[in-house]
Amino acid sequence: MSTLDSLNLKQPDEYKLPKPQIGVSACLLGKEVRFDGGHKNNKLIVDSLSKFVHLKSVCPEKECGLPTPRPAMQLRQQGEEIRLLVNKTPFNDITGQMMSYAEQKMHSLSDLDGFIFKKDSPSCGAFRVPVVINDDGYRNRDATGLFAKTFMQHFPLVPVEEEGRLNDNSIRENFFERIFAYQRWKNIETPDTNVKGLIEFHSRHKLMLMGRGSSYYQELGRLVAQTTRINLREQRQAYISRFMLVMAMRSRPGRQVNVMQHIMGYLKEALSHDDKQELLSVFESYRHNELPLITPITLLRHHLRVHPQPYINQQYYLDPFPGQLALRSSI
Repeated sequence: MSTLDSLNLKQPDEYKLPKPQIGVSACLLGKEVRFDGGHKNNKLIVDSLSKFVHLKSVCPEKECGLPTPRPAMQLRQQGEEIRLLVNKTPFNDITGQMMSYAEQKMHSLSDLDGFIFKKDSPSCGAFRVPVVINDDGYRNRDATGLFAKTFMQHFPLVPVEEEGRLNDNSIRENFFERIFAYQRWKNIETPDTNVKGLIEFHSRHKLMLMGRGSSYYQELGRLVAQTTRINLREQRQAYISRFMLVMAMRSRPGRQVNVMQHIMGYLKEALSHDDKQELLSVFESYRHNELPLITPITLLRHHLRVHPQPYINQQYYLDPFPGQLALRSSI
């Protein structure tokens, strides 16, 4: 057992923190702010996620002063720059108007724990947004909307996603793992002097990091081990930058099984032969996509209630987000 494993840590706090603050492109909340006066109401966000997070509505195009309805816009490559132009009158360049608004808006978004952007939007698209690259109208899908790009440059640690990608179960789970982990990071008390707070954060996320690869936990552990009150501020920044990059990696079933077998090792003296065989069988069914992750997790949690293991019970791996989100229930 490592030194970190031997820490006397508190049990999970059952998400007594305030709900995370999530920015959302306003059209996804049913607001009629799109260029055609319509909306793109997203039931997942409005009906499900809104129960567990606070949603902050943002429409860069309307808020920067453009009318609704308005002409459609596009991103267009001009030399080394990507400009925001009106489709049918490409001489009508509104890049400066959007960028001026975006820079002014950033201060009011500094408390966000995540952001859900509208895909393909020249202002809000986060990934693979179309950009016109020549006069024939040929497009590449390798750009980022101007507002989304500004947000990600100002807040590189904040998890961002697009509503379309959230239909993928593994992407959705990963996104909310990152949101709640980042919120926990921001709520470490007196962060600039609290070395123990950094150690505890790292320790309680051990299994989540191992789910991406044990080398990442070890790498970040070396950063923690080199931290003192004197260099804490610099070490914290290095730690969370790397932590959020690692957490953005989606864990494969094989990695998850390795973690669950690690947990099972803490129970080996308490479980009967039949209990062990049942767990191993369920692990393998999950590995082969025959069961969702929640099934082996629930079985492990049952055994941990019967045979408490304080270090494992306080790991966020078992409860990375409120269970009612049901993000681990799909294959």
